[in-house]
Amino acid sequence: YMPFLSHVLPSPDSSWIEVETTQSEYKLLVRLPGFSREGITLATKRRRILHIVADSWENEGGHFERRISFGYDADLARVRAEFDGIMLRITIPRR
Repeated sequence: YMPFLSHVLPSPDSSWIEVETTQSEYKLLVRLPGFSREGITLATKRRRILHIVADSWENEGGHFERRISFGYDADLARVRAEFDGIMLRITIPRR
C-alpha cells in the first residue's frame, strides 16, 4: 500500500514526469526507460492540452500515456522535444 501523492521516490526503471515553470516557458522532463524515439508521439488538443504517448513492442512491451492541461499562456504551436533514450525533454514557450 502506497498513499496517493506519496513522497517516496519512483523506482529507477519506472516512468514519471517532472514539470518546471519559469517566466518564459514550461519545461517537462519525462522519464521513459525502455522506449525508443520511434514509439513516442506528442500531440496537442484544443490549444491547451499536451498528449504524450509512448509504446514499446520490445521484450515485455510497455505503454505510457499522459494528458497535461496548460493555461492559455502556453504556446503549444511551438513545442520542442528531444529524447536521449531515457529522458524526453519538452519545452513549451509561454506567451
